[in-house]
Amino acid sequence: MDYPKNATVKDPDTWRRALEVAGLGVWDWDLRTNVTQYSESWCQMLGYRRKELPAKEDLFLLLVHPEDRARAIESGDRHLAGKCDSIETELRLQHKNGRWVWVLDRGAIVERDQDGRPTRVMGVQTDITQQKEAERDASLTNERFKLALAASETGIWHFDVGREGSFWDAKTCEIFGLESRSREIDSHTWESFLHPEDKLDAERQHMAAIYKNEVVKIPYRIVRKDGEVRHVETLAKSLQSQGSAGYLVGTIRDVTEEIRAARALYAEKERYQITLGAISDSVISTDVSGVINFANPSALGMLSVDHDALIGSNIFRLFRNDAAIQSVDLDCGDDFKNGVTLEIYSELYRCKSRPILSASGESCGNVYTFQNISEETRRQQQLAYAAHHDALSGLYNRIAFDGALEKAIANVATTAFAILYLDLDHFKALNDFAGHAAGDEALKAIAASVADILPEKAIFARLGGDEFAILVFGTEREELKRIAGDTIAAVQAIDLGYRVGGPRLGCSIGITIVSDPFISASDALAQSDDACYAAKSSGRNRVSFFSEGKSRATSGLSAAREVADLTEALEENRLILFGQEIQSIEHSGQQCGRLEILARLRARDGRIVGPDGFIPAAERFGMAPVLDRWIFRKALADHGPLLKKLDLKIGFNLSAQTLSDPSLWSFIHDAAREYGTELSQIAFEITETAAVTSFETASRFVRRARDHGCMVSLDDFGSGLCSFDYLRRFPINCIKIDGAFVEKIVDSTVDRAIIAAVVELARNLGFNVVAEKIENEDIITQLRKLGVTHGQGFHLHRPEPLDDYVTRRLGSTERPQQERRIA
Repeated sequence: MDYPKNATVKDPDTWRRALEVAGLGVWDWDLRTNVTQYSESWCQMLGYRRKELPAKEDLFLLLVHPEDRARAIESGDRHLAGKCDSIETELRLQHKNGRWVWVLDRGAIVERDQDGRPTRVMGVQTDITQQKEAERDASLTNERFKLALAASETGIWHFDVGREGSFWDAKTCEIFGLESRSREIDSHTWESFLHPEDKLDAERQHMAAIYKNEVVKIPYRIVRKDGEVRHVETLAKSLQSQGSAGYLVGTIRDVTEEIRAARALYAEKERYQITLGAISDSVISTDVSGVINFANPSALGMLSVDHDALIGSNIFRLFRNDAAIQSVDLDCGDDFKNGVTLEIYSELYRCKSRPILSASGESCGNVYTFQNISEETRRQQQLAYAAHHDALSGLYNRIAFDGALEKAIANVATTAFAILYLDLDHFKALNDFAGHAAGDEALKAIAASVADILPEKAIFARLGGDEFAILVFGTEREELKRIAGDTIAAVQAIDLGYRVGGPRLGCSIGITIVSDPFISASDALAQSDDACYAAKSSGRNRVSFFSEGKSRATSGLSAAREVADLTEALEENRLILFGQEIQSIEHSGQQCGRLEILARLRARDGRIVGPDGFIPAAERFGMAPVLDRWIFRKALADHGPLLKKLDLKIGFNLSAQTLSDPSLWSFIHDAAREYGTELSQIAFEITETAAVTSFETASRFVRRARDHGCMVSLDDFGSGLCSFDYLRRFPINCIKIDGAFVEKIVDSTVDRAIIAAVVELARNLGFNVVAEKIENEDIITQLRKLGVTHGQGFHLHRPEPLDDYVTRRLGSTERPQQERRIA
């Protein structure tokens, strides 16, 4: 608060009285006594009389809103410390009736002692509640406006006529396919989006709007950068401004979907009208007494009468020889009032009748529709055929085949049979390169070609997609192999007349011979599917017979059973964790402090089932993530807190499905924290197959794991075509050379050269190298010569139960040993 330079000590009182007269609340703070006096106008501003307020030193702070108290104190302290010229802050004071009054508090030092220290501060407080409420209302109005714009998907823009530049908000940019943010746009940019056919008219209408004092609606089309054509609608209005050429402000909406919907509705209306004009049903309406008042052309044709001769006659006279209609119409009046549709059949037609009701529910007459039963019968026969035949190939469909299979099983005691399950090879390549139309042609050609070479009584069906099945009555294996071979040859002989860019179509066939009358149709078909998968796994264009005891690729029935067994094993805690060490081969007897976690399943009969017995099934049925998470949590729950004491890093294999889960890292992090395990004690092994399946997700996981101190190894290195590319893409620590290169290293110069190249590459990149599948000492000798320092295999350490391994290691922790870790 500034006073005139010639003001005396008494001047502040004069100013205070003047401010009170003006209705401003005046306060006077004596710093020597710490007493603050408040004017009557200040008290009235808060709804009090002066004597109603207690004489407390901290009265002001008692009335200040808790959220504003610190700010009010800080403002005063800053002024007293000489950091600002005056006190000025907005705060809330509590009114006598409990509400909060917004005030603008202003004040300044008015007296100092001989040493220049402040002794008196005066100020005024102005009631700004209405101003704050207006600001709040304006803010709410602005937010409502933004919400309304967002809900209506409307963008806002304005055009500076003088500068010939526009400002587009984020929504407008989005409509034009630009990055969604507010920006300035020159007129040439807007013009570049205009559809060539609409360009001149759109520009003309926008320019005309500048000189009109009204809102102008301008519809036009734009072509986005990706080539998509969109319909937009602009509302524009000119605004004049002093000192400038003015502005054109407007909104814009993408109305593409509205236009498409309107066109679709118009087309639907046209179809409806055409349908009414071409309807084949005979329609007749009558009044309540049965007198005909309308008949469509089909009815006139059915009755072979003129329109004028039919209108006005009684409907019962037309069918006087058909007592059924008369009795129904005459005896079922209550049903008609309730809106029930009645159907009456004769040898030639079917009649439907429904009442016409007034607004009050009273009957005004009836509508009759007549249909020729012979046409209906024909359609029913067509539907019956379609219900049991594949629309594309004309073969039996899955429903018909299942019925035939169940009937064959019921008669298997007298007539044995076999199921041939066919799965086309390279059919996806055909669809990808030549299109689905070519795929459909191929399926029809296969159906016709294979059907020609099958025995007379064989049942041939398309089960769906590129899968077929054949029922052959007879169980002679050589004959079944001949039929299957002829079928494969027929498929391979299909020539669509053009190249598809990939291998020719082929066919894998699984055969199961059915002799058990108690087998279910689903199990019998699953056996043939299982055999088909085995044929496909063995090289495609093959034939395989189902055999319960034969070891084969996991699929179909066996896979489903293995997954069920695995689920129960997890619930019953029958999954056992094993561990296999990675050891130093550079210095015998040294440990590198790493252990790979493996899983084995204990069957109900006590057998230990290896990973090949359940992991392929888990991956095929999407259960691999559940299995991987169970193994990780189980290992940490049992031994996590001991890893640091043992100076041990444990490694986990992650499947492609697990790596595809974006929540994987959160699970890893939370489990490690829950079980007191440091992330630096954890390693992960991923194969390049897993990485390819979901590269982006795998890359994100690897980066986070490495950032938190985990080790990440690229497993089975060299087994695929992209191994070296992944060294560049993933921030890994270690390469594990695929055992296929290691096991023959003693005799194969090629494998030795490959491993030597990998070691040199790893040395240059700063990676560690581990050789897998070390089975004898001769392999170790060769690996040492090539510079490989660490290895894994049965010769070094056979996998053992994790509990036993940890117990053994705990017993040796007291003995000093030299260890070399892979960092």
